[in-house]
Amino acid sequence: MTTKKRLTPGLIRKGIAITFIIGLFTIVGLLFSSTTPATWRSLRMIHPKNICLMVGVVVVSWLVEGWRVKTIAYLLGEQISFLDTLRINLATIFSGNITPLYSGSVPTQVYLLHQQGISIGKASAIVTIRVTFTSLLVSIGGPFLLFLFRGKLLNEIGLVGLAGFLNYIIIGALIFAGVLLFFLFRPTKGSFLIKKFFRLKPVQKILGPSAETYCQKLLTEWEEFRASLSTLAKDKILPLLFVIFLTLCSWLSTLLMAPVVMMAFGVNIHGKIFRILLLEYVIYFLLSFVPIPGGSGVAEIGFFSLFAIYLPKHLQAISVTIWRLLSYYLNTLVGGVCFLRLFTAKHEKH
Repeated sequence: MTTKKRLTPGLIRKGIAITFIIGLFTIVGLLFSSTTPATWRSLRMIHPKNICLMVGVVVVSWLVEGWRVKTIAYLLGEQISFLDTLRINLATIFSGNITPLYSGSVPTQVYLLHQQGISIGKASAIVTIRVTFTSLLVSIGGPFLLFLFRGKLLNEIGLVGLAGFLNYIIIGALIFAGVLLFFLFRPTKGSFLIKKFFRLKPVQKILGPSAETYCQKLLTEWEEFRASLSTLAKDKILPLLFVIFLTLCSWLSTLLMAPVVMMAFGVNIHGKIFRILLLEYVIYFLLSFVPIPGGSGVAEIGFFSLFAIYLPKHLQAISVTIWRLLSYYLNTLVGGVCFLRLFTAKHEKH
């Protein structure tokens, strides 16, 4: 990636403050609305093995993502230890969680990979492939699943009346996914359309002199990704499929947190797991458009709506709190420690 956005101490403090303040007020409000004496009794009854299971799912998500980045680096001819990859990924999670639209993650990961002796070009390619595979999974697999199961999904959340509206959204998403795939197989067409887009009069009017800069940046990123993907696809089809498999596992480990929290309270979700995962996907998809760091406020309310479908009222807010503590705040805390250690070590060397 060519992104050069710097994570200054002021930006870090601001991101942390915004995230925690909004998240804290939202969680307190939810707890106040649905907490009863039965909530605390249920909380005391959670078995230690379920606590270990919840934390274990988070750790597995770290390990899978570390393995994925290490595999991509290996396929591009770069060797990096698994422990270093794990620490860099956690630091990347931290910087992404405290910046709007997860914007701090890419420059942080590129920079830290470069500090391990990997060239800026290779580090950018590694991160570009990681991000693009994740984006392709969301933009192609997600709309396809929603198209297949939209009836059950809307019935589950009581919004059957929005079926027509959702159909338009899904069709648009599927068309967009098809365009992405077309660009991958016909890269010259992709470059041509990017240029045409930035030469449109409305785009020129909105962006002004910056239009050409954005166009060249996007073209550079596109060509960089295509070149890296071509390198992988030549003689390494099986390892490339393994990266795709790890991408699926990475998303699955993230989505499993909510079902595990439900099971910790003794809720029977047998036969419901797929619908829960699908509903989570919808929430995460919407969160990707929220400009608040970590989607704070929106994430808590979204998952409160999810838990409200399957849990009694007295367990809904506390389940959201536990889910958020594990899926976001634990990641941010551990990632922050790794972030500080990596950057402190770098300054000590100088």
